[in-house]
Amino acid sequence: MTYLFSDIPASLARVCANKPIHIIISTVLFAAVAYLGIFEQYITNDLPATDSQEVNFYCPPSSSNWELLKSTSDLDKYSNAEHVYLNPLKFKGFTDSFPEFPNLIEDLETSDVDGYVLTDTAVGNLPEVLKNEQGQVFKLRSSNNKLGKYYEYCKSIIGKLQHAIVGAEPLDIVMVLCAYVAMWFTFIQLFYGMRKIGSNFWLAFGSILSSCFAFIFALALTTEILKIKVSLVSLTEGLPFLVSTIGFKHKLAFTAPVVKALNSDPHKDVADIISDVVRSRTAIPLIRDQLIISASFVICSLLVQNLPGLKNFCILASIILAVDLFFTFTFFASILSLKAQIFKVHREIELKEILEEDGISSNVANNVAEVSIDISQTVLKNNRRILGFKIFTVFGFLGLHLFALGTSWLYDDSADFEPIANGDSHLLIAAVKNTITQIPNNGLLLTVLPIKVYSQATALTELEYYVVLIFTTLTTAISDPLISKFLFMIAGISVSINIYLLNATRFHIRSPVSIINQLNSSKPNSSVGNDIVNASTTTSKSSKKTKKKTKKRAENNIQKPLVADVNADNIKEGQIVDENSTADDDSLSENTLSSSDDTVRPLEELTEILKAGNVKDCNNSEVLELVIAGKLPLYALEKQLGNKMRAVVVRRQSIAKFANAPVLLSDRLPFKDYDYDRVFGACCENVIGYVPIPVGVAGPLVIDGKPFHIPVATTEGCLVASAMRGCKAINAGGGVETVLTADGMTRGPCVQFPNLKRAGKAKVWLDSEEGQKKMKAAFNSTSRFARLQHIKTAIAGDSLYIRFKTTTGDAMGMNMISKGVEHSLKCMAEEFGFDDMNVISLSGNYCIDKKAAAINWIEGRGKSIVASADIPSDIVEKVLKSNVDALVELNVSKNLVGSALAGAIGGFNAHAANLLTAIYIATGQDPAQNVESSNCMTLMKKLPNGDLRISVSMPSIEVGTIGGGTVLEPQGAMLELLGIRGPHPTEPGANARQLAKVIASAVLASELSLCSALAAGHLVQSHMQHNRKAPAPLEAVPSAGVSLNSADVERLKEGSKICIRS
Repeated sequence: MTYLFSDIPASLARVCANKPIHIIISTVLFAAVAYLGIFEQYITNDLPATDSQEVNFYCPPSSSNWELLKSTSDLDKYSNAEHVYLNPLKFKGFTDSFPEFPNLIEDLETSDVDGYVLTDTAVGNLPEVLKNEQGQVFKLRSSNNKLGKYYEYCKSIIGKLQHAIVGAEPLDIVMVLCAYVAMWFTFIQLFYGMRKIGSNFWLAFGSILSSCFAFIFALALTTEILKIKVSLVSLTEGLPFLVSTIGFKHKLAFTAPVVKALNSDPHKDVADIISDVVRSRTAIPLIRDQLIISASFVICSLLVQNLPGLKNFCILASIILAVDLFFTFTFFASILSLKAQIFKVHREIELKEILEEDGISSNVANNVAEVSIDISQTVLKNNRRILGFKIFTVFGFLGLHLFALGTSWLYDDSADFEPIANGDSHLLIAAVKNTITQIPNNGLLLTVLPIKVYSQATALTELEYYVVLIFTTLTTAISDPLISKFLFMIAGISVSINIYLLNATRFHIRSPVSIINQLNSSKPNSSVGNDIVNASTTTSKSSKKTKKKTKKRAENNIQKPLVADVNADNIKEGQIVDENSTADDDSLSENTLSSSDDTVRPLEELTEILKAGNVKDCNNSEVLELVIAGKLPLYALEKQLGNKMRAVVVRRQSIAKFANAPVLLSDRLPFKDYDYDRVFGACCENVIGYVPIPVGVAGPLVIDGKPFHIPVATTEGCLVASAMRGCKAINAGGGVETVLTADGMTRGPCVQFPNLKRAGKAKVWLDSEEGQKKMKAAFNSTSRFARLQHIKTAIAGDSLYIRFKTTTGDAMGMNMISKGVEHSLKCMAEEFGFDDMNVISLSGNYCIDKKAAAINWIEGRGKSIVASADIPSDIVEKVLKSNVDALVELNVSKNLVGSALAGAIGGFNAHAANLLTAIYIATGQDPAQNVESSNCMTLMKKLPNGDLRISVSMPSIEVGTIGGGTVLEPQGAMLELLGIRGPHPTEPGANARQLAKVIASAVLASELSLCSALAAGHLVQSHMQHNRKAPAPLEAVPSAGVSLNSADVERLKEGSKICIRS
């Protein structure tokens, strides 16, 4: 049973997720065929007679009685009679004067027809253009209006509906109306649910489309195979109840775990994720629920045999549920897979653009984006411009078909081409009796042709005429046998290309780590990574000799795999993970620090090789010779060698010689197994390795109702343990509440003017509404994310200091804001009338960055966060080993009064910088910015119920979740641990703000624990003084070596243990 209800749906979902375009296109084509079959059953058979039908009358000789001929076979009886044709005419336009027309028989008795024209042939020679007395032009309209019959059908349906409403009970009307309201509420609920998951439109639309296709297939199955026809009345009454009761919860239940799984492991193949989710979480519950409901409908159909309408609808409903369930695991799985894969590529491109905007080099940005793409909680958001384009395309497609059917886009004129009713013979006689005065001897046969319509020529009708002409021409061209085959072939090629591109995209975004791990597990003794790297080595600029050597090495590696060495440093995992990595190592010796016996060519020859740009062809000893001789700078090694790992090795060897530091030739400073592609051009220069720092985890800490495990990189013992104790106490009180009070990074350039008057004028202009508006427009034009909030100015002599404060999205934003400031100052000088302004420095220390300053403490910089928590008094005693009164007193004395006496600026805390810096290092922030970021005021007070309330106010936390050190994989992994890696896909800046809240909350926990430890130590000494014995005189204090009594020693030990545990 498990195989039937979980494995089979999972296999179906995997196949469909692997081939989404195939499944989607096939389903749409089959649905179109099913729709046509249903349309023929429900629409075509009930349509009124075609409007192109002619009406025939016969008048015998010497008589005035006109006989209506009901069939065309009757015409043969009067083949000898004289035959004339009557063309009814209708003129449409804003005029009371009809055009002049030869032999026009005016009809004043009916408003449907304005006149008639008698002709001798069926195809009357009617002119295309007519004019009236005022010169107004009327053009003959085409009567090829295929929607006319559908218009008539809709009118008949509306008539039947009105008749049903009139004859129905009020309670029935109210129930059906409530069902329709509930159905639309279900649709709204679906869109809201998908929006919470992450899709504003397309997943909800895909859910409805999947259910509509299920309805079409089920209806086709019941009508064509089971020969059960459900009336339209039953469908219109029953479907709203079915939609509102069943709903789309099964689609939401399927989508939510898939999105969650994609978020937790974005590098895993989408098809595998969908299959695993179906197998483990969704298949059995969904199948069980749908089977129960379907069985209920089947039982209902058996119990209502005397009600065929209800019986047939119950059978249809059960089939709809079964088909819809099948489509959930196939068609909807394909839609979900396609959207997820497209979004991965979109996110990769967006992440690359943001990194480049923040100052990261293009190569590093591309490198990071390829392996850092993440499916966040808003996994399938779409760009609004793309959404608008898609909607435009859909309406354009519908418009194409409407025009091809011949309808008017200005007004509905289908009624204009209705045939003359059979009962209007007396009107016809009245119209022609004055014209036909004598009936021929062999009788007269009169054929009334369909109405011809002349429309007044206006600008809109002229435009419509040419539009219809274009579409008619296209329709004719498309229907050509040769062109139609060509278009069909082009469509097939287009689908094939889309499938190929999708498969290429899926391969591009799939991490090859799993493939390499599988190869390594299957061949544990083979150096698979080395084979892969060697096989992908490019030597486009190498000499022929080097190419032959490389090719020979690759062939040798393929024929005889090397034994894998765990400590071998020629391959690093980070380079294998990244497709664009520079792991093009050719040998084991190139990336080892030990000296080799490679021969070194003369320096003159090596210099020529350097000038030719072929340094990568030299061995490490030769490159080292170039560096020592001063021919090759250390900073240029990466560029010249094209291999960042090899550049690190050569640089270490060089510095070991320059600085006489043999320690660099050892492994004491690690350098292996690191992705230097992300470092170069982004984080560090002249790289010789990396320094590992222990990373601990504090928490979980409940922040605004959500638990977070907080990474802490530190070499200070007890810091993580102390934070853990604070987290425990805070969680016991319900967690931390945080508030963001401000968000804005600053940059304060210094500009100089010829005199004080000009500087003052510039200050007044910048402070004015006009100046703020123009500077905002100039600044905002430089970035998609940086938005100028306001400008603050200060003047000193003839120098003006301008403090720009802006939002920067999820980046910390120093590079982003610097670009905007530079452009704004340029516009100020060139466009806003301050061409005598001289920019002294883009940063005039009015920002102020990496320095203690009151302006950051007062105005804020980066994220301004206030975090607060209430701790029950019993938790303070049990967990923190202190009491509320002691903590409040200690906080006032230490953090407030003591800091004030010391003249602290923003330092009214115990050790906020300690934990903040540790989190900064762990998450790739700028550690130097802990100077202003650790501005913090810790407050404690006793609540009326005796509990403790502690809060921290941190006005200048400068963090980002993209750019800078966050591009490094370990630091990015720690952000991923917090669930805030990279840019937020729908709310720019949300991830960075959440990181600031986490930091403030962690500082709160650390402050609480340390102050409790200090208070506990203070209490121990107080008890010793006041409860044991009177205070000793100053000169009587025992000196070193004087023994205390055993009770005092035990109390001191206990106090020390409390501090150590803290």
